[in-house]
Amino acid sequence: MIKSKSLPPSISKHILHQLIGKKVTGLVRYSWWAKEEVTNECHIRKEQTFALTAGSLAVIFEDGNVLGVASDPSMNSVIVWLDHACNQVDINPPLCDDPDLFPILATDKIYSEPVWEKFIGSTLTAFSILKNKEMSAGEAAVPSELGLCFYFNNNECFIASHGLHDGSDDFSVLMDNQINSVIKSTLEEYDFL
Repeated sequence: MIKSKSLPPSISKHILHQLIGKKVTGLVRYSWWAKEEVTNECHIRKEQTFALTAGSLAVIFEDGNVLGVASDPSMNSVIVWLDHACNQVDINPPLCDDPDLFPILATDKIYSEPVWEKFIGSTLTAFSILKNKEMSAGEAAVPSELGLCFYFNNNECFIASHGLHDGSDDFSVLMDNQINSVIKSTLEEYDFL
């Protein structure tokens, strides 16, 4: 699901900047399928469900703000939006209220790898963007922000990805070592806040 106020990270600096220095209290993928069905639908192992299912990511912060993250093939880019703002009324229903989506927690013992748990309770310290070093004219005409890197105080990072695991236009949530090695060699990282 793409929210009406969703934009690429470089255009959403005002949203992202206010989250730096905040502690993450939860990571939830809102899957198109129940977690028990994802293995068959996506042809992946059970423990890869959180990272590779189809659907958005909600990053929940200690102050009640929730950042929504997904990707938009028409922009060839990761997109973000404030899914829930603790100090205002939500314009659109938040992901957690969508009856057609299935929540999968980063802490799920079966459908998530243990690596995701280390982000819960960690403080967000920075963001960066991953883009291709060289782009076609079509890619250059749209944002083409293929990855949004979330950096934390425990020297860990995860990447909200637009196809970086397999070259598709699918959204995924990855650790750096899960980026396809051929794709990784074509990327450049930009600090933008």
